[in-house]
Amino acid sequence: MYADGRVDKFEFDTRLELALKSQTRAELNSTFDGLMARPVPTYVPAAFSRPAPLQRYNTSDGRGMGTVAHWLGYPTFFVGPALVVATSGQKNPAVRRHAVEALNFQLTAFMAFAVLGILTGVVGSFLGFAFPILGVMWFILTGVGGIATAAGSNFRYPFTLRLIK
Repeated sequence: MYADGRVDKFEFDTRLELALKSQTRAELNSTFDGLMARPVPTYVPAAFSRPAPLQRYNTSDGRGMGTVAHWLGYPTFFVGPALVVATSGQKNPAVRRHAVEALNFQLTAFMAFAVLGILTGVVGSFLGFAFPILGVMWFILTGVGGIATAAGSNFRYPFTLRLIK
């Protein structure tokens, strides 16, 4: 209303001071008398407690080894994430969650490659076109898993059989 020119500077300062000093909804509403047709109702309950602070999923040490667990899938396939589960995963639950997720994805990818290989041998070589597609998907998802973990998110791979809990 002050910006529109309906209230002068003195009245604006007075109402602002009353609003800042108000301790109840009724006192706050009284600062709007004559300005609005319908003030905010006084019976609206106020929050009784503060919202809980946002908590990050894991700490920096969990992110580092979690990223390593995801990216060990490149050179070692499922062996690297399994070693992280067996070693660092026993000490830090955040590392274990990421390493188990990486291990489950690598095992799923390994089984998909094996099934595709068997089907290609049985049905014929025309299924061979699916190997590069599956390989590119595996490569990209392994990288995204490591990057998302390094950024601190709770990453879960799509299309993954969760064999290990």
